[in-house]
Amino acid sequence: MAMLRCGRPAPFAIFGMAAVFLIVLFFQLSSNPTINEKLPDWVTDFRNGISDSLGATNIKKMMEKSEKLWQKSVKARHEFRARHPDLDLQVPSLSIFPAKDSPSYSSTPVSVWDLVPASYNCPWEVERIGALGDRGKWVCGMSRYEKNKKPCVMYSFGVQRESSFEEEMLERTNCEIWGYDLSPEGFKLIKPEHIVRTHFLQAGVAGNNDTVSAPPTYTIQDLMQMNGHDYIDILKIDIEYAEFNALSALNAYTQEHPQDFPIGQMLIEMHLLKSQGITYPIFLDWWESMEYRGLRPSWTEPNLVAVSMGLEDGQARLAEYTMLNVLDRKNKLFF
Repeated sequence: MAMLRCGRPAPFAIFGMAAVFLIVLFFQLSSNPTINEKLPDWVTDFRNGISDSLGATNIKKMMEKSEKLWQKSVKARHEFRARHPDLDLQVPSLSIFPAKDSPSYSSTPVSVWDLVPASYNCPWEVERIGALGDRGKWVCGMSRYEKNKKPCVMYSFGVQRESSFEEEMLERTNCEIWGYDLSPEGFKLIKPEHIVRTHFLQAGVAGNNDTVSAPPTYTIQDLMQMNGHDYIDILKIDIEYAEFNALSALNAYTQEHPQDFPIGQMLIEMHLLKSQGITYPIFLDWWESMEYRGLRPSWTEPNLVAVSMGLEDGQARLAEYTMLNVLDRKNKLFF
């Protein structure tokens, strides 16, 4: 949880409008409740063409099994929403944590986090990188990045105060890191020998560009274009609810300019802030727009800072997720 926003505060309705566009597009492309029935032919070729050097048969079987487990969780989510149509109303007063007492728990025992479990298994080891608590992140297949000699591109959104995660990634891989934060402080605790592989710009990340303000804000796709990148191996994103607008904008852009979703692994802290008027349908529709592009939740960890510090209403509104792009033909986890 970064204490300063990496994206400027904006009414959550902006994200809601983007979500409506994406979800309309999503349902035009697929009406299957498991989301990915009508994926293009290259997906089958991708799954059949995983590098033999990885033990293709085992990896392929693991991916197929994980996909079925993920589809099971999607089916359960859709069934829950069908049983509780009132929660799908765009009414902020309908809590995403509905159980307040014994009677409400009996009728609706499920919180929003229960509907988005980490149901897709990482095919490699899962390791926590960086400091304990709010600072570290869970990485799928760290050994794949350590052993891979190809250039590794990592973006870090929200880097103020503490950079133990970035330092360990630099120490153990050949990744080069581009970092962004509204704070001018930049990376902290980076060893001198690793500084050459870091790039920091005091700027926010949002769903639209604002180059007039100081510091400015940029979309993810524009930052990638500025840096000459068409792909991010690992994205770490902790930007205090601006993640929704920023990723929705990238999603829309990569569908308007047809291309794979250009992120291999995403380490994200999600902020379901009450002040933004977030509702069940807004969040779940956004989540499914990410799933449609191939992102699968492989690890989750509740961030209880909001509870222990009594932020907003004291509910568990923050959670860390590790998400893998399984429809990605450049992903170092599979090739």
